[in-house]
Amino acid sequence: MRRTRDIVGLPVLDLKTGDQIGWVQDLTFNEETDEVTGFLLEGAHFFQNNKGIPRSAVAAVGKDALTVSDNTVGELSGTKWSEKVGNQVYTQGGDSRGTIEDVFLDDSAQHIVGFEVSDGLFADLIHGRGAILQQQVMVDGKDILIVDDQVAPWEQENKGGSLS
Repeated sequence: MRRTRDIVGLPVLDLKTGDQIGWVQDLTFNEETDEVTGFLLEGAHFFQNNKGIPRSAVAAVGKDALTVSDNTVGELSGTKWSEKVGNQVYTQGGDSRGTIEDVFLDDSAQHIVGFEVSDGLFADLIHGRGAILQQQVMVDGKDILIVDDQVAPWEQENKGGSLS
């Protein structure tokens, strides 16, 4: 399992030329399929707005760099990772479960697996951050996440939000 925060800032390397073409600035998701659609880039003058590398052009998302087999830059659509961070999490019954601090991806960085949730600084220090798995999400809205009433992020099998 990977945190999106660990991918943002990685250099992007072109496997054909050996050039560094930029850095990962953000990721985009298709919320209907829970898939990563692409990687927005910074560090090069021609990357602006929603232009980036589609997920299909990425050869690998490594620990230290992202490599691309096809340096195809295009307009990316979908929800940005930076738009998800800070969104409120509520149960169907209207109880707050905190805010989204990060998005968990599978090891290949293709699918959303869940969300890291914070209930505030003091709660984070005492209990750690919690985790909500994707199958517990009822509605993934633009500004909020609604989860099943029984979800308690800090009572998951792995305490402190660590899912690995």
